[in-house]
Amino acid sequence: MATQVVIGCADQTMAAAIRAQLGEAADVELLAVAESTSELVRTVIERDPQLVVVHDALGPEPVHQAVRDLSLRRPASVVLMVVDGSAESISDAMNAGARGVLTHPFSFTEVQQRVMGAIEWSRHLRRMLTTAGEDAATDGSRGRVVAVTGTKGGVGTTTIATHLAWDVRRQTPGLKVLLVDLDLEKGDVTSLIEAKYRTSVADLAKVADDLSAHTVLDAVFEHESGLSLLLPPEDIRDVEWVTPAAVRLIMALLRQQFDLVVIDAGAHVTPVQAAVVELADEVVAVVTPDLISVRALRRNVAFWESLAARKPADVRVLVNKHSRAQEVQPETLRQLSPAPLLPAVLPEITRSLEKAVNSRAPELVDDKKWWERLREVGSALGVLAALERRREEPSPPAEADGGAPSTRRGRRRQGAGLRRRREEGSASVELLGVLPVALLVLAVLWQLGMAGLTYVWTGHAAAAAARTVALGERDGGVIERAAVAELPAGVADAAAVSYAPASEKVTVRVDVPLAAPGLARLPWEVEVSRNVVKEPRP
Repeated sequence: MATQVVIGCADQTMAAAIRAQLGEAADVELLAVAESTSELVRTVIERDPQLVVVHDALGPEPVHQAVRDLSLRRPASVVLMVVDGSAESISDAMNAGARGVLTHPFSFTEVQQRVMGAIEWSRHLRRMLTTAGEDAATDGSRGRVVAVTGTKGGVGTTTIATHLAWDVRRQTPGLKVLLVDLDLEKGDVTSLIEAKYRTSVADLAKVADDLSAHTVLDAVFEHESGLSLLLPPEDIRDVEWVTPAAVRLIMALLRQQFDLVVIDAGAHVTPVQAAVVELADEVVAVVTPDLISVRALRRNVAFWESLAARKPADVRVLVNKHSRAQEVQPETLRQLSPAPLLPAVLPEITRSLEKAVNSRAPELVDDKKWWERLREVGSALGVLAALERRREEPSPPAEADGGAPSTRRGRRRQGAGLRRRREEGSASVELLGVLPVALLVLAVLWQLGMAGLTYVWTGHAAAAAARTVALGERDGGVIERAAVAELPAGVADAAAVSYAPASEKVTVRVDVPLAAPGLARLPWEVEVSRNVVKEPRP
């Protein structure tokens, strides 16, 4: 079978030369010759060739950026044609994702070697992707991505995406479900689920070239229900960081970290939305039973098709806010829709949703019919079946001591266990470091409390001694016994009581006990004096 080729070259002489060389070097079928980078990208996405040959002087956009974009979107080998065959040119081409470099003027041997190697690499990559896709469909090894889009504002896109993700998490608590709000300028997920977050998808986009699983998880907000959220930036100026290229990289990592990713992609066709629609496993377009929504659906689907993001047959249309009193019924929508309708139709339940929306708590929706229909939608999309396959996968066999896990999944689980144990050990070490300081602070506070109690006891003893003197007693022993009687055991032994007749004042001195009365005494003395108040005799 002939290898399909697209050439990107505005220089007619060079284009003719490479066409002649390709015809001699391999069995190829030339699909098109693009004379600009935009035309090249569009042609490659639409025609999906196995080989792309590009002149490095093609414009108006930087050709290396176009090559990098194509390598992310299509598994085609790219060979770059250059006039300057310097090491720097070759390095730049390889960094952009090219599989080879041809120096003009071309030699047959060089063209044959580069082209045959690129064609073989493209075939091998396609076989790998096909096998990976089949494995993912059968064993659920990759997270499933469902994009929910609207046809216009107010059709219920955010509500459906939020409730679908929330209900799947409720049904399958053992699986990881992520809700992503990529309606960057008008995102409203936090109006339905309360979330106070500091990091957003824009923070990931800023470091898209250096993303890691740890970075992605740090940006995700964990809701108390167990549902994970990745939300838009609060500052509108950060939206410009979220580009289609960044979204592609982020989505690739999200597939690895979560079992199900539900994306609210908004109602307006933007480059970011087109990237989401292109990469998602399922795309749901939400419409309401009115012709305005149907016209908007036709427009959006046509845009996606023109951008080579998704064909109309691969879009699922979901009818929301349906009631029998409406003029346009699902049967009519099925005839007018450019894409197939889902069998489930969501009813109009504005009054039932009101309390849940006001409280930002999806669980307050008590309409059973709503949840039943929503689960029918998930079943039609294959969401629940895929998640069930992941949940029912047998655990990997136990390894012998010192052995390595036999599967990638086993390694991930073992790694997770090791991380948990390391975190537990780290917490224990931190506790041991903090414990002495905490005990010292507690001891100081306890001793200050004991000093305060000693002052109170001494005050009571001085008052009792002063009353005894006021009643006419002058014997020092009697006065001392009256004071000591007010002191607790262990403190009374260290008490000293004195009476000064000249000043008519009684003074009591007590040593502060260490920790508790009777254990030990501190070199810290509390002294309290009380004046003798003599009452007039009748």
